[in-house]
Amino acid sequence: MNHPAVSAQSSEYVSSADPGISSATDRAVRVPILLFAGSAVFWLFWSSLFWMLSAMQAADPNVFFGIAWLSYGRAYPIFQNTFVYGWASSAAIAIGFWLIARLSRSVPRPSSIPVYAAILWNIGLVIGVLAILVGAGNGKDFLEFPGQAAFCLFWAFVLADIWAVLVYTNQTSRSLYISEWYVVAAFLCFPWMYATATILLNGSDFAGVSQSVVHSWFVGCLFSLWLAPIALAAAYYLIPKIVGNSIASDRLAQLGFWGWIFLSGWIGMTFIIGGPVPAWMVTFGIVARVLSIIAVIAVALNLHLTMNSNFEALSWNPALRFIVVGSMAFAVFGVAASLLSFRTVASITQFTMVVPGHWQFGLFAFISLIFFGAFYYIIPRVLDRQWLVPGLISTHFWGGVVGICILFFNLTVGGLIQGLALQDSKVSMDAIDDLMRPFLAVQIWAIFAIVIANLAFVCAVLTIFLLPASSKRNVSEQEVVRNEEV
Repeated sequence: MNHPAVSAQSSEYVSSADPGISSATDRAVRVPILLFAGSAVFWLFWSSLFWMLSAMQAADPNVFFGIAWLSYGRAYPIFQNTFVYGWASSAAIAIGFWLIARLSRSVPRPSSIPVYAAILWNIGLVIGVLAILVGAGNGKDFLEFPGQAAFCLFWAFVLADIWAVLVYTNQTSRSLYISEWYVVAAFLCFPWMYATATILLNGSDFAGVSQSVVHSWFVGCLFSLWLAPIALAAAYYLIPKIVGNSIASDRLAQLGFWGWIFLSGWIGMTFIIGGPVPAWMVTFGIVARVLSIIAVIAVALNLHLTMNSNFEALSWNPALRFIVVGSMAFAVFGVAASLLSFRTVASITQFTMVVPGHWQFGLFAFISLIFFGAFYYIIPRVLDRQWLVPGLISTHFWGGVVGICILFFNLTVGGLIQGLALQDSKVSMDAIDDLMRPFLAVQIWAIFAIVIANLAFVCAVLTIFLLPASSKRNVSEQEVVRNEEV
């Protein structure tokens, strides 16, 4: 990649004098974006339900009278996979398509490739979910899907990559904006790491601790080299556009990108601290995790400076509200991840509720909030319609933020108590279970708030999709200035 002047480039994208290109681009990519966006919303609905089911099962395993397909061992893996691959990955593909098309400053030619990709992607998800429901999952987090489902997901993404490359190579602008760096990196990394992990764990003779190493590496990369770059790309594009500023610092943007890409691929090694693996692997992972805080601070500071005290825009722009809060969550997640990677801390928090609480915070508070904000910005422009019920958007925002904050605090405090109790040989497992019951009960209510928020988002999307085509956007002159099209 060449190194453009990111600040000057971002100013060009903020104040382009030819909004007609953007309107034509949005129309050209309408079908693939809506296919993946619709799939994302559909799977978000189901993942929310199974998240609630798994939380209830964790508190009381007999709550559903021993029905096998509603047991925790099946409900929680379905939640994880439908959330990561169904909601987050489908949303990431849709957002990545839109960003590449917008930043290429050209009108993509109609193509059936992304349509086939969307169909194949959803076929793989359906096969995978049904396999877990009947007990055919393989027990590896985020890789529970059988080979047939993995095959569909891989080739669906290859088709999506082909279409993205075709759009990317058709660009009229020679220099790359920072968002393109992140999108290109993410689209190149996912098929490579997904195929590598699937083949090594399910289609080779890898056994014992080797599987733990590969699996930990994949889980870390799934977050850091696939979902996180798309979220950061959306933040880098939409925050300057909405507030009307350019990116504050070219150097901070480049430092954040290269630091994150080079270091975050190793963070998965911190999951096996204390395991029977070569010490250098874990040490390298810890060092990479701690050093990645530099990239996190660079990105967070750059986005904060880009806002340039325009925080009043949060009161009238829901998309910006979601994206800014998601960007703040990225900084909190990065700092917390660095602290949890130290051996002394991990000896207490490992195998406790702290770990799922931390990753659920990252997936929802960071990744999902930015994706929600991107959808609130992109969908009206692709459909040329407006959101009908602002109350649903407010319910979505406050329900989600309050729910995830309570969940994160609850699981962190409960996990620390659990970890300290596990280190005391005088405390029995029954006593520890009794200590965790209040925290598991609070978890149900926190997840319930998030589920209600997600359902509000689903309803908001349904209303804009069902709006008659004749109802066009009616934006005031002030909003035109604030949301100037590119």
